[in-house]
Amino acid sequence: MAKARRGRRHHRGPRDPARGGGAREHWRADGGPKTAYGSADEANRAALQARLEHGLDLDAYTCGICARWHLGNRGGD
Repeated sequence: MAKARRGRRHHRGPRDPARGGGAREHWRADGGPKTAYGSADEANRAALQARLEHGLDLDAYTCGICARWHLGNRGGD
């Protein structure tokens, strides 16, 4: 007997950049969507909180898929 799944199911959407879906822009490594923020200010506050609480250095960016804001690892400067 199959085990019932609990919680929200995420639609993974297209992952091929040629079809309008960047693999890492909108989706986490585990396949779920990244947290979306409604404004740059909200995303930057979340990035600051992640730095203070967990020592993570994250950047806010606008997503080309959902047009909202996400956080991602800071690229090499």
